[in-house]
Amino acid sequence: MIIVKSFLSVLTIALVVQGLFFSVDGAEDLKVKASFAVEEKSCLEQARRYAERGLIDLAIPELQKMTELYPDDIEARAYLGWVYSQKGLISDAVWEFQKVLEMNPELQKVPFDYPMAKGLPATVKEFTVSFEEVIDVISEFPVAYEVLGLCYVLQGRLGDALNEYKKVLALESCFVRKGFIANGKKAISPIDQAIREYEDVLWAKPDCVEAYLKLACAHAEKGTLDAAIENMKKVISVEPDQLEAHVYLGCFYAKKWMLDEAIKELGEAKQLRDRIIEKLVTEAERFIRDCKFDKAIAVAREIIKIDSRNKKAHWLLAMAYGKKGEMDEAVNVCKEIMGLYPDDIHAYTLLGWIYAQRDLFKEAMDAAGQAVRIAPENADIRALMAFLSASQNQIHEAVATCNVVNNKASGGNVPADYGWVKGNVASIEQKLREVIDVLKMKPDYTEAYLCLGWLHSKNGDIEKAIPAFRKAIELMPDSHDAYLYLGNLYVQKGEIQDALDEYNKACEILSKKAQDAMAQGLASIKKGDIGRAIDCFNEALRVEPESQEAYAFLADAYEKKGLYSVGMVLRLQGERLKREAHNY
Repeated sequence: MIIVKSFLSVLTIALVVQGLFFSVDGAEDLKVKASFAVEEKSCLEQARRYAERGLIDLAIPELQKMTELYPDDIEARAYLGWVYSQKGLISDAVWEFQKVLEMNPELQKVPFDYPMAKGLPATVKEFTVSFEEVIDVISEFPVAYEVLGLCYVLQGRLGDALNEYKKVLALESCFVRKGFIANGKKAISPIDQAIREYEDVLWAKPDCVEAYLKLACAHAEKGTLDAAIENMKKVISVEPDQLEAHVYLGCFYAKKWMLDEAIKELGEAKQLRDRIIEKLVTEAERFIRDCKFDKAIAVAREIIKIDSRNKKAHWLLAMAYGKKGEMDEAVNVCKEIMGLYPDDIHAYTLLGWIYAQRDLFKEAMDAAGQAVRIAPENADIRALMAFLSASQNQIHEAVATCNVVNNKASGGNVPADYGWVKGNVASIEQKLREVIDVLKMKPDYTEAYLCLGWLHSKNGDIEKAIPAFRKAIELMPDSHDAYLYLGNLYVQKGEIQDALDEYNKACEILSKKAQDAMAQGLASIKKGDIGRAIDCFNEALRVEPESQEAYAFLADAYEKKGLYSVGMVLRLQGERLKREAHNY
């Protein structure tokens, strides 16, 4: 018994001692981890201080160590991207910023909170805004995107910076990529050799403005900014209205961090650009009026080249493509406009008309629906919706929409003319010739005139379509289709009152046909021919889908056959139409 107790005592003591050792070991582990955490924080703080003070060569190795040890440390990577940007190590900065944005996609929308961004001079933001407006002018110059990207980094806009830096990497040195010709020989890739080549050109031709401009760009890529600025000033002294030169010079000043001078130069560039664009817009409009669509397209493209977000240029481009008949291109440009300016009503309207002319009514309704949410009272959109309703035999809705347009018409809120929009009818010119040949043989053939008018309308030639439909009406005064088509043409032209007149005539004809069908249906009921009566009332609703009276008669007929549930549904539909008519 004593032996057992002794054994238990020894075992207990051993377990206690072992526990103490475990406790000591655990405490040591915690101390080591805490020590590492403190050391990590200390290293990061030290690296941050280096970066914040501009000591980038001291910051880089410290931050590199941090990102190797802790690859998911978003702060270390953001700071490393910052110092790489300061040193011009673009590919390294791209790598770090990509990692940062992968870890926190929200930083695409909100700036990273760099402490050094808080004391940033206001001129940085002012320059950024100015440069954004004119950078398209020198869109193939990599230094421009490097400068803009750095400005974004300084403001913590890492997503924007990454986009610009990727453009830098996509563009090689101008001299490598383009292989500029100098003095009759192809310049080789090293920038020093390119500089010597252009200096040789200028020695032979001291007034060669292009050589001065290329020489200035070469110096800027090399980093000899004083020489770049001096040579670009020579370009401006010879050609003071050369837009590119002013933008380049502003970029060079910014690269040298002479932001006041850069802002001033870009201000002159913007004024010059606006004058150039104004002149080009006038020229493009004249070409469209003169039906010189290829020239209009070229001019519009030229505007977009120097101002990629220019709304007017995009609209002129869409118009030129549309009037030329290249509707797929017009659709693409409309979508570009909607991407740049999601609230632009003109793009939605033109897109809707193109779809409507192609009988793509669902797509047209989608475009119109989006536009209505943006501008519910817009006359262009309302006219398009009237056209879509009438084209789908919803004439009463078309009439109601036209009335709304007329009631709201005031000032500039009147529909524009979209009668020039073409459809997508294959071999339309051949079909037109064939119909005209038929009419030469049968000048009183009503259906041929309807076909002729339809083809002209699909060809964007409303002025020829209208007389064709008028002739069809003359030959067949009770053709509601002819009045309907004619009303559609007037809506497309933006002549709403004329459209209303034609739609109302179509409604009168349809109403008379519906009344005749209902009279036949009632007569059939008296004769006990319920099946025939149902056919007559259905015919009445086919030609006049919103006839409350026809719904009531049809409900009665079905109930006489014992189909009371059908009668109930029809009566509910009639009541709905009554409420809608009351609301109108």
